[in-house]
Amino acid sequence: MKIFNNIRSSHSVLVASALLMVLALGACTEEDEINVGPPTIERVRNTDPTTADSAFTSATLGSTLAILGNNLLGTQQVYLNDYPLGVNTAYVTNNTVIVTVGDSVPTVATNPNVPNTLRLVNKAGEAIMEFQTLPPAPQITQVKNQYVKAGDDLTLFGRYFYFVDTVYFPGEDAFVTTGITTNAAGSSLTVKVPDNLDFSEGQTIRVVTKSGGSATNRNTQIYADRGMVADFDTNGALEWPWNWGWGISGEMILPSQPGISGLDGNFGGMNQAFPANYGWNNDKVINLTNWGGVQIFPEGEGYEPSTPATNYDIRFEVAINTTASIAGLEMQIWYPDSQGNELSYNIPLSDFIKTTDGSWHTLSANMTRLTNGSTRLNTYGDFLKGDGGGVKQLRLVVINTTSNDIQAVLGVDNVRVVRAVN
Repeated sequence: MKIFNNIRSSHSVLVASALLMVLALGACTEEDEINVGPPTIERVRNTDPTTADSAFTSATLGSTLAILGNNLLGTQQVYLNDYPLGVNTAYVTNNTVIVTVGDSVPTVATNPNVPNTLRLVNKAGEAIMEFQTLPPAPQITQVKNQYVKAGDDLTLFGRYFYFVDTVYFPGEDAFVTTGITTNAAGSSLTVKVPDNLDFSEGQTIRVVTKSGGSATNRNTQIYADRGMVADFDTNGALEWPWNWGWGISGEMILPSQPGISGLDGNFGGMNQAFPANYGWNNDKVINLTNWGGVQIFPEGEGYEPSTPATNYDIRFEVAINTTASIAGLEMQIWYPDSQGNELSYNIPLSDFIKTTDGSWHTLSANMTRLTNGSTRLNTYGDFLKGDGGGVKQLRLVVINTTSNDIQAVLGVDNVRVVRAVN
């Protein structure tokens, strides 16, 4: 017999297959309706006929379980962690009961003191076995700071970070199995970035727990050392700290600001009471521009002009040091296209920034979010063109939508264009 730790939820497990299994094992007939003794449970498996010789000691929410034993006829109820699953008599024989683990069954995600038991009850008594009900597979909703390198601490936000086995990084052998910390709510995870990152085949993070592995998408990526527009350190078409466009003074491009330490060298800083009611000042603007028309946006492999604009994200890191609420603060991304349209998109800072203690968070917006009415960029080539005069510009502006000034120190670094979808 094969012993497995876990049955995982799968859309391929159909009620029809469960019914076929019941019929194969012998459906209830009038002759079966006899008095039976106390039930016993031999093992639990899933309903896939190819796993008939297997046994499981845990399952995730959404799983379908086949409980095998004796004297199961007349089963009145099956409990997981003392929560009733409900029993359909059509799926009960003297040796088998089939039940589904509903989403309401308590797990460690909702109650750290769950008993981790499966209990089956009929008129003659009950049978009980140790059985762990697991939350769903982990979900990564945000990488706190995507601009990381080997040895840095990486923090993930999401759901169901319980019983974590491994965190996988880009690269064939880039993974971590020790030193992984999670909070009690299973909503954050911190791990140290390993040395052997390799972005040749991707840039995503994946978390694997006893319940399964997390999905990968544009929200689970880290910086792959490509697409940089402005790192506030490296000279090219933009030269730091003065010849890069307009907005904040070069005196505010520093390796630190009050309460904020640089990620990797200098960053653009703002230290002010951000004016209420969409008020304006140049010290809350970073307008990246080469007035001579030199290309400031990434080109070459992965940045082909014909690629749909929806494959790209504009990303950058922001750190805020303040005791005030940042609700109502937004970061506007602004871009003038070749037809004279001013395209923009406002990101509420609170959508990404979890703490205002000066730590860095990555903000991201899909390139097609930049709009003016129904006008938007269709291809990456549209973005490369710049404005109607051929000048390439990309502007970040902090906007206060509230009726009161908000005092804060704010840093911006590593403005880039990322190929988020291949």
